[in-house]
Amino acid sequence: MADAGFFKGTSADQDRRFSDKELKLLKTMKFPPEFDKKVDMRKVNMEVIRPWIAKKVTELVGFEDEVVVEYALGLLEDKSQPTPDPKKMQINLTGFLTKDTPSFMSALWKLLLEAQEGQGGVPRTMLEEKKEEMRKSRANNTHALDERDRRMRLDEIRDGERGERGGRGGGRGRGRGRGRGRGGFDEGRERDSGWGGRAEVRLLDYP
Repeated sequence: MADAGFFKGTSADQDRRFSDKELKLLKTMKFPPEFDKKVDMRKVNMEVIRPWIAKKVTELVGFEDEVVVEYALGLLEDKSQPTPDPKKMQINLTGFLTKDTPSFMSALWKLLLEAQEGQGGVPRTMLEEKKEEMRKSRANNTHALDERDRRMRLDEIRDGERGERGGRGGGRGRGRGRGRGRGGFDEGRERDSGWGGRAEVRLLDYP
């Protein structure tokens, strides 16, 4: 971090020593192939790139560092250079992001290349992520509604079953044994032990 102040406050145009150091680094450092492709920042929607840079820098340094974020944005939004050089930008950011600078710049440049070709200057990757987020949100909402409907149907079924049980229980015993006495005989019928008629016949047999 000893060179951080140097990188922050001095540009290649302002200090010849920086230009020489930069040229030496450019010759010795290895860069990904996508850095050979130019990005026209006038075709990029920076409103969606800014939050990404802020989030990524916070992840790398471990806290919200507005200085680094604004510096990175300044390198991209330099109106005198609508097509920034990613190699020089990586060198400039190394004083802040150290070993994480290559991965940061590689991810950033891929997004910028997508953005200048994308609809409204928005990277295709971000559009896909937004669509997936909206899809999950709709799925969650649908699941919540289905669960609510399921519970309502269960409540209706339970209420109906309770009503049926109450109706059956209330009529128990009212018609039980109706019209009959104990033992299954009709209440209006005279009970017969079975001996009455036969006893009468036998008495007639005797003189």
